Amino acid sequence: MKRFLALALVLALVLPLAAQKKPKTPPAKPAETAQAAKPEAAPPAKPGEGEPKPYDKVITPEFATQSGMIKVHTLKSKVYFEIPKAEIDKDLLLVVQIARSPSEASYPGQSVQDLVVRWELRENKVLLRSISYANIADPSEPIARAVQAMNTGTIMMAFPVEAFAADGSPVIDPVKFFTGDINEIPVKKVLGGQSIDASRTFFDKARVFPINLNVQATQTFNPKPPELPPGFPPQYAYLLPPTPSPTAVVHYSFVKLPEKPMMGRLVDDRVGYFTHDHTDYGRPDHETAVRRFIARWRLEKKDPAAAKSEPVKPIVFYVDPATPAKWAPYVKRGVEAWQPAFEEAGFINAIQARYAPSPSEDPDWSADDARVSTIRWVPSTVANAMGPHVSDPRSGEILEADVEIYHNVQQLARDWYWTQSGPLDPRSKTLPIPDEVMGDILLYIVTHEVGHSLGLPHNFKASATYPIEKIRDKDWVKKNSHVPTLMDYARFNYVAQPEDGIDPVDLIP
Repeated sequence: MKRFLALALVLALVLPLAAQKKPKTPPAKPAETAQAAKPEAAPPAKPGEGEPKPYDKVITPEFATQSGMIKVHTLKSKVYFEIPKAEIDKDLLLVVQIARSPSEASYPGQSVQDLVVRWELRENKVLLRSISYANIADPSEPIARAVQAMNTGTIMMAFPVEAFAADGSPVIDPVKFFTGDINEIPVKKVLGGQSIDASRTFFDKARVFPINLNVQATQTFNPKPPELPPGFPPQYAYLLPPTPSPTAVVHYSFVKLPEKPMMGRLVDDRVGYFTHDHTDYGRPDHETAVRRFIARWRLEKKDPAAAKSEPVKPIVFYVDPATPAKWAPYVKRGVEAWQPAFEEAGFINAIQARYAPSPSEDPDWSADDARVSTIRWVPSTVANAMGPHVSDPRSGEILEADVEIYHNVQQLARDWYWTQSGPLDPRSKTLPIPDEVMGDILLYIVTHEVGHSLGLPHNFKASATYPIEKIRDKDWVKKNSHVPTLMDYARFNYVAQPEDGIDPVDLIP
């Protein structure tokens, strides 16, 4: 046994030393040494390779050209953007939405991202950079330089300049931006995909207008591995049904932001508004301050001297062509229900509802266009509705809104109304409730969601200001409603009793 242990100890000491000794190799011949030392590098560039080409060699007469905010040149599958020098370093709002998708992934009109971007020219490259206004300071203050450095935006993509126009405008191939994975635009996160599949992804079309550019792309994503149920043996994962690859049509809108931002209005906490918050380092106080601008539309009177005037530019919502025909008039009235409030503020016809034009009336009209505000009818089993809006983060100016009415919100409205107001409304004692009642409820829902698109959040306090005896007083309710604001979550007047004799019309806020 001792002899065995001694042998093992010797081997343990000797073998590592033997392993460190490298076998001798014959010296290499000079030619062989040179060949081994030569690095694997790309072949030398030919003269002029990688440099912009002459304009007429890139944009040939065969290309079709659209002119507007930028120029878009197309020839079959080739697409080029010609960005005017005047648009370089200008703020744009990029709005990305889902136009079409699998039902299990998202819904038409679903927001993906909106952010401020700029085109920047850097020698022979055009950069598309995201811009942040989170930190601000008075430009005349010394700290403004440091604050600007702290707002350095992400370069989302760098495009080689293919050519320069005679006036110096760069021409780029933009396709890879719309057919690749861009971390700042989380389409795959919305759709539940893992990574984009370039072989199943395509640039579809581009339409250019005086103040905006619309691009549409079909994107397919590789699926994520199926999630294993708790306790499921990993070795049997192959038994689970495969996860589908989601394909969606994604819509991009680049919209010019105002050259001079609207003056921001600071929030007053006594009045609820959605806000855009900025950390201000240029205040005279002994600390930084959070400056909060409310989200609001830019309304300016045509006649500033008049007590009531039409606006220079009204707020216009279009009724989605996908809206069921019997509900479209109620949707329209739901938008226009805000007109008296604007009249009290001095504006006539400040907010309007119009039916969307047909393709023959306006072939360029699109609900996905970031210039267009729409009451969208969403084919979803979710019993909900939403009133989002897109704002200029520099000032809080609301630029566009898409109110989303989910088809199945009718289920929620029916169940709540029958439960809360069935004993008070003879029309709704049995199911289904009549269409005229559902129409009035949808009108209320649309008006509530339009309130969100005007910048108003939910109000969870207002209903507490009305005493119960007033909510049961039919004359008082006829004049004041049963809640002070329809932005409350009070829903229907379920406090009232049958003997109160309240008009069924007044059961809805």
